[in-house]
Amino acid sequence: MRAVDRDGCFDPGMHMVSFDTARRAAAALARPLDRSEEVPLAHAVGRILATGIEAPRALPPFDQAAMDGYAVRLSGRAGVPLVLPLGGRTNAGDPPGVLALGTAHRVMTGAALPRGADTVVMQEHVTLRGDLVQVGCDIEPGAHIRRVGEDVAQGMTVLQPGRPIGWAEIALLRALGIRTVPVIRPLQIAVLTTGSELRDAGEPLPAGAIYDSNGPMLAALLGAPNARITSLSVPDDLAATAQALETQAGLVDLVITTAGMSVGDEDHVRNAAARAGGWLDIVKVAMKPGKPLAFGKIGDAYFVGLPGNPQAAACGALAFVRPMMRRLLGQAPADPITAEIAFTCARKPDRTELLPVSLSVEQGRLTAHRCGPDGSHRMMPMVSADAIAVVPGSSIPAQAGTCLEVLPFDQPRIGG
Repeated sequence: MRAVDRDGCFDPGMHMVSFDTARRAAAALARPLDRSEEVPLAHAVGRILATGIEAPRALPPFDQAAMDGYAVRLSGRAGVPLVLPLGGRTNAGDPPGVLALGTAHRVMTGAALPRGADTVVMQEHVTLRGDLVQVGCDIEPGAHIRRVGEDVAQGMTVLQPGRPIGWAEIALLRALGIRTVPVIRPLQIAVLTTGSELRDAGEPLPAGAIYDSNGPMLAALLGAPNARITSLSVPDDLAATAQALETQAGLVDLVITTAGMSVGDEDHVRNAAARAGGWLDIVKVAMKPGKPLAFGKIGDAYFVGLPGNPQAAACGALAFVRPMMRRLLGQAPADPITAEIAFTCARKPDRTELLPVSLSVEQGRLTAHRCGPDGSHRMMPMVSADAIAVVPGSSIPAQAGTCLEVLPFDQPRIGG
């Protein structure tokens, strides 16, 4: 579908769609950008792997002692006590030694296993008598040895593309001797807040004006190691909005606007997108809050038009923008998270409602509690919440104990 100028209104086919239809359309619209760069491992925390990583060596890289103790050869022996002369010593970092036939060899945790040894006896199970080592209990052959490659085999794929790099991945990659990794380039995102009433914090606030909260909110909500956010605002002016959209679309991967998405006299974003050479797939979604919401492209940049009320803008960002960002970064969709609601709420059959909730684990179940009264202009419910509950439309109220999808404000690493 194509957006057209105000003179012609909009394509009649641009009717309101369901919340689920809009989610599928947003996911289908976005395509992985497939742009990568090589970065030092120390700067890779939070970044997304562009290609898989194969192990250049095994872990452990050699047979090593898992305990401080004595390396011996038990093959062919039976019973205890076992008394052997002490024949050598290997510390962690030393080259592998050689176990002399019929002797015990002192080893430290992490030390290379001496050639010829098949077992390490813990020092707690040994009695020293001069240069003699006496083993005081039955020992299973092969005990307390870390075998080469038992954790990672050389050549195996240890990390798949699309995986975020966290502290555990850093440890693994450094243990493999890897210094740099290929990662997806960060998304470039422009957040354009529209409204002649908007002022920056610190500026004088004339009667009728308000401070811009949507721009900083979205920059904080969407900002990450894999996203670079530029924030700016424009007044309620068609030409100025069109110019800003066209300029930003030439600089970034994704343009997000807030407000101006409805059909009032001062709602210019739809027609500004058309003037900037853009097109829209969806312009209304059957959801509360956030019905006036659009997806499309302007030039090569993706476009999302969010509502102006802060709660509605946040819900749109959580439900649509974050999944689109994952798609653009080449990541698989996040696994759905569900919680039992601890409240009852009325529903309407023709719309999905997004409710601020706080999450807690109660009797082993993730539970969602309602936060604050209705009102897409309200900010305090969002401060009290840590997720949004997705309440599908129905003629039957949602009862306490119903299991619903929740969209956490922070993105937990669950299921990969």
